[in-house]
Amino acid sequence: MKRLLVVLAALALIAVPVSNANFNARTSNTLSVELRSTSEFLKLLSDAADTSPLTGYADKRNSSPAVRAATGADNALAVSLGGYKNTNVTPIPQVFTLQAPSPLPSGITSITVSGALIADASGKQPLTGFNFTPVGGGAATSTVTLTAGQKVWLNVSASMKGSAFPGNNLLYTPYVRLTVNYAGYTGTFFSYRVPMSIWDGNGAGP
Repeated sequence: MKRLLVVLAALALIAVPVSNANFNARTSNTLSVELRSTSEFLKLLSDAADTSPLTGYADKRNSSPAVRAATGADNALAVSLGGYKNTNVTPIPQVFTLQAPSPLPSGITSITVSGALIADASGKQPLTGFNFTPVGGGAATSTVTLTAGQKVWLNVSASMKGSAFPGNNLLYTPYVRLTVNYAGYTGTFFSYRVPMSIWDGNGAGP
């Protein structure tokens, strides 16, 4: 029995990453281990994955014919922003949406989402900022609290001006990390890392 308790306690400390989403391992008072995925608390949607009539998702810059910047959903969501060669800080609104599931998991009435920018593997960071805005319009915020079914836009800005970005037809892939918290939980395991590729060259890039 003592050995079983030790094993369960060790499992409680393990976060199990799957693709770009994380799972949280936690224990209850009865030492039962529960694995839960980030998508139970927050959905990420591209235009193709959004079944609502919402319009206005961002296009991949310089794509012809135009294609949406974001594809996929949840841990499979990825963004290709397009070409931003020699650009000053440029707002890129309505890249994709975040939505709280309806219903939320039992006992949870709302979630709070925060974000952070992670540089490309080279150390360069073409993304200059991000924020959330309500789909029906409203003020931009750096964190957002969502109740069941509520949806917001994720907006970013980017710049490829200066010697760090010489326009040599290079693709950079920074990330936006989105972390979910709710009352009674303040960890970081419930999170997504969304790849946001951006092209330092002519045209839309790959």
